[in-house]
Order: sequence, then C-alpha cells, then structure tokens
Amino acid sequence: MANNDFMQDFRNALGTFPTGVTIVTTLDKDNKPIGFTANSFTSVSLKPQLILICIDKASFNLGSFSKGESFAVNVLSESQDQISTTFARPVSDRFELIDWESRVTGSPIIKGSAAWFDCSKDNFIDGGDHFILVGRVLAFDSTTKTPLVYLRGNYVNLNLEQKMLLAMEDETTKVVVGALIECRKKIFLIEDGSTDVLHFPAASRLGTFDDEMSLLGRLKKMNILAAEHYLFSVFESSDNKTSLIYYRAQIDEEILSDKGQFYDFNKIPFERLEDEASRIMLRRYIEERELNAFGIFVGKEVDGKVEAITKTNAKL
Repeated sequence: MANNDFMQDFRNALGTFPTGVTIVTTLDKDNKPIGFTANSFTSVSLKPQLILICIDKASFNLGSFSKGESFAVNVLSESQDQISTTFARPVSDRFELIDWESRVTGSPIIKGSAAWFDCSKDNFIDGGDHFILVGRVLAFDSTTKTPLVYLRGNYVNLNLEQKMLLAMEDETTKVVVGALIECRKKIFLIEDGSTDVLHFPAASRLGTFDDEMSLLGRLKKMNILAAEHYLFSVFESSDNKTSLIYYRAQIDEEILSDKGQFYDFNKIPFERLEDEASRIMLRRYIEERELNAFGIFVGKEVDGKVEAITKTNAKL
C-alpha cells in the first residue's frame, strides 16, 4: 500500500470515532486573542483536574501555545454556526465578531458554548507531528446545550438530523428528499428528456439501498453508492405544503448513467435547472466546496439561514 493511501486509510479509521468540536484559545504576546479548532480533546485526570488537546506542529499558533502559561477549551454547541464559520475561513481577526469574555487566566471564553475549561499549562509533550498540551483546570462550566459532533470528517447536527428523520416518517407530511452528488468538482444532474430540464436525484424518503423507491435505492440503481451523506438544505416550498430535504455526498469514481451525467462546476447549465431554489442551492454548494466548509441551510426556498458549518476531511 502506498504511503499516502495508508495515511488516508488511517485518518478514515480514526474518523469513525465521534468527537465534540472545540475552539482552543489563549492570548498572544501582544495580549490579542487567538485560537484554533480541535477535536483532539479529552480528560486526563479527575484528581488533579487535567485535560489535554493536541496542536499541529505546523500551526501558526504554535508559538503562543508553547510559550504561554494558560489556555481555554470551548466546547461548541450546535447553535454556534457563526463561530464555526469564522474558524473555518481565513479570517484575519477571528474574534472580532465573537462574543467572549475572560475568567481566571484571561484566555477567551466563548459565550454560548456547551462547556468551557480555563486552564494553566501543566505540560507540553512532543508527540509525532503534534504537541500534546496538558492543562490543569482552574475553572469550568457546562450547560444542557447539545454539542456539535464531528464524525468521518464532518460536523453533524444531531437535533436537525433527528427532526428530518421524523419528518420523513410522518405520512401526513409531503416530503421530497434529494441529493447533490459530487465527483471531483463535478455535480450529477438528471435530465428530463421531454422538457430538457435538469434536476437533482430525489425521492419521497431517504430509505436504504435495498429500498428501490427511496433516494438511496434509486441512486444504487444508477451505481451511485452514497454511503456517507450529510444534510445540506432543509426548506419549505413556496406553497408551504412540501418539505424539501437535500443531502450532499461525494463519490470517488464518476459513473456513466442513462439517467443523467456529471457536469463540471464551471460548465453547469444553470438556466436548465428546474427552479430558482435549485440554482441558489447549487451555487452555494460550489462556493462552500471551494472553502471546504459546508453549511446546513434551514428556512424557506429563498429565505433562511445556515445552521451549522461542516469542514470536509479537514485537518483539525
């Protein structure tokens, strides 16, 4: 096995373990707040109270955390989409629009987090391509808010996922479940031969690969096995009678199908898409794909907000 393939397989194996998502913060030498995203966070000891996080040796924040005497760990809640977005993008001042405060050490405590831990540095250990930063907890707090979950290289919104599953099971609700399928910056679109209109694969339910009438079953019939799929858009139609739920998925190999084809991002015939909502959704997908950070849109067809951000295969 090639070394690159081995490393990717190793990352994939580690990614099967669900974790929370944290923002680790401190103050730099100029007393300015800095921070980075980390899911490598765990408890070490209850007596004394010790926790640890891991920081990449390539991180531009490394100097401040290696030389500093304190830091804080903020466990993000599902509702903190703005913070997730900010730390997923190359923003010059990530704390400018974030509501935070200081407690014991002065390290930024982000308001609205599911939990936070304010720590003095207890140890700084060399560990391969990362350093292990051990903190002695001086103060902490927690809430009943649902934390943001990281699984297989993606953030997962547990509350929203559950609501969508319940909606699909409700026989009194009219539901359309669709998918944006990407292969190497190409999007799969189905063509209606009679009207020349393009649309996304869709069905009345997500289902399973064995259910031929479900979305996953229909995709399987086209040789598209979208085993890993994530919520991308949830909205109501303009008549308020139909709930539309769209997932996104990436596959490794482009398939040939008599039902549709893959279009390069820069060659998509947007004018042929079936409606404005589809055009808006696909343009957002392409934009967020370039950032490697996805949101979940919730609202009406043309009016809503991004509830959570997702960094795909991101190196936290």
